[in-house]
Amino acid sequence: MNPQEAVAVSLRSEREIPESRGCGSVPELKVESEWGGVELVEAVAEEWRQLCLKGPCNQPFYRPEWIAAAIRAFAGEKRLLLITAWNGDRLRAVLPLLEHRGWAYGMPCVRLHTASRIPRFEFVHGNTDVAEAVSAVWQHLQNLPGWDVIELINVPGGGAAERLEMAAREDAFPTSRYEYAQSPYILLKGNVVGGDFWRFGRSSRFRYQLRQKWRELGEFGALRLQRTDKADPETLERFYRLERSGWKGREGTAILSKPELRQFYDGVARCAEQFGYLSIYFLELGNTAVAAHLALTYGGAYYPIKVAYDEKFSKFGPGHLIIGSVLNECVARGLSEFDCLGEKNAALTKWTTAVHIYNSCSIFRNSVRGRMLRAAHGFLHGSKQALQTAARSARSFSSRTKRWFSGPPQSNPEK
Repeated sequence: MNPQEAVAVSLRSEREIPESRGCGSVPELKVESEWGGVELVEAVAEEWRQLCLKGPCNQPFYRPEWIAAAIRAFAGEKRLLLITAWNGDRLRAVLPLLEHRGWAYGMPCVRLHTASRIPRFEFVHGNTDVAEAVSAVWQHLQNLPGWDVIELINVPGGGAAERLEMAAREDAFPTSRYEYAQSPYILLKGNVVGGDFWRFGRSSRFRYQLRQKWRELGEFGALRLQRTDKADPETLERFYRLERSGWKGREGTAILSKPELRQFYDGVARCAEQFGYLSIYFLELGNTAVAAHLALTYGGAYYPIKVAYDEKFSKFGPGHLIIGSVLNECVARGLSEFDCLGEKNAALTKWTTAVHIYNSCSIFRNSVRGRMLRAAHGFLHGSKQALQTAARSARSFSSRTKRWFSGPPQSNPEK
């Protein structure tokens, strides 16, 4: 039998994913899976929140209201598979996955992928029995028919989702793992309340630039930082308009550019207000907002989920000015970390070099088709990495060439 015939047989022989609830277990844990929609999240929302609060998954992006908002806005007609692990009537772990039927890696397949990857995802579990939960859920998944690939995207390095991929690999299932993002963060412990905000800059030159830009911008009027924890429509609209006024609006990536984005961030903001962790900041020049953060203050950390600034003031670096001002606020509020989210870039390295590592993990069905999908996935990912490396080399060469033609750098007494 040739490979094409083997794939055809595999396609014919696989059963459809059942609508009924399935169960699998290891000692003391019972694993259940249900197919449906956002109502499944809402049914276990309170237990889910308690699970987050009591364990290492205490970030707003892992809570049920975040997942529910993402499903409502982005899932469309995709079905939700909610996998839960229980010890008696106590919830011990939750894994929400969306079903995608179609083509991937050049082949028809059924994928189960993370219900939300914005800005990160995790297999939610409590403070104990992590290994037991991973083992029980993996035993259940490998016996669940109908899937070809499980994609766990933007998950914390060393976390439970990554351990799920390791469990599959130990059972000889084809898997892959690669770095998805280096996400910068700024530790705030040890900083005293009341200092100048530019103290957070890493270099003396950058601190000097922050002082100068603040003074220069302040010549046009009084600068002040305003914060609200209310998701009223007027405040949200003000933030959305500011974000759309710049390059995000021109490129069609602003929140107001896509109805589903507006629905998602409206929902997130309302839930964050309800549960007491919303923070919307505006850096104002008189009555004009020059920069803003739509952010979450949760579990001792600050998360700017969306940032915006007025490009008319770009020469003053309003994006940096609001970061410094908010950092001072975070210290005054007793927060321990400013999580920058996103990926490491040149602008954020002016503030910090510390990063959290997030990975993408995939588990392929241990079958002919699964192994073919794994091979295609590896080829495509390798090609993408080669193109990214070539692009970085080209940018580096261009930068060196420009510096060479522009002559030696001017001395700076403040450096």
